[in-house]
Amino acid sequence: MNKSNHHKPVLIWDLDGTLLDSYEVILSGLYAVCQDYHFPYDEKKIKKQIIDYSVNHYLEELSESSGVSFIEMKDRCSEVTRKNNKFIKLMPHAKELLNKLKELGIDNYVFTHRGVSTEEVLKNTGIHNYFVEIITSLSGYKRKPEPEAILYLLNKYHLDPNNTYYVGDRNIDMIAANNAHIKSILYLPDNNVATPTGKETHIIKDLLEIIDIIK
Repeated sequence: MNKSNHHKPVLIWDLDGTLLDSYEVILSGLYAVCQDYHFPYDEKKIKKQIIDYSVNHYLEELSESSGVSFIEMKDRCSEVTRKNNKFIKLMPHAKELLNKLKELGIDNYVFTHRGVSTEEVLKNTGIHNYFVEIITSLSGYKRKPEPEAILYLLNKYHLDPNNTYYVGDRNIDMIAANNAHIKSILYLPDNNVATPTGKETHIIKDLLEIIDIIK
């Protein structure tokens, strides 16, 4: 990495709900599971649970209370979301922001819990080439809020923690940033059901606000 970039801010991104408008697709998988096994489906409640915790957490709880195999439900969920991945769109102003950051010479990285579909979705939405490195659930690092993947990026690219931001839409994103001792930006558009924890350095409603934060 170019040494002259060291004084510039750096952004590490979450994907789902942050750059990718993908919750509808994720929920389509959970809806299929609820239909198949005759579980009640309360979209608002489920969305809040997967944002506060994770899809796995929701399915684990469902498995415990129903006795249905977690793996079975997870596979069914993945099967449906895979088919629907092509419907994933970008969040408002995501591409515009990434273009502006590129013009400013700012490096972007990804740390997501999304797995095998990450590359395909980033290519479909036209943003794959904006990132220096993309860490997914297949990379072998502990899941958020563990800071392991962020620390790996800080170390590998000699990033300055005081000038590195993790951008996400969930509390676990903010806690992961906190655990890695970097700054955090909570993306909280109007329809987001997450609630701030007080751990975030900044809260934004629109991705373009990031330009003002890092200038």
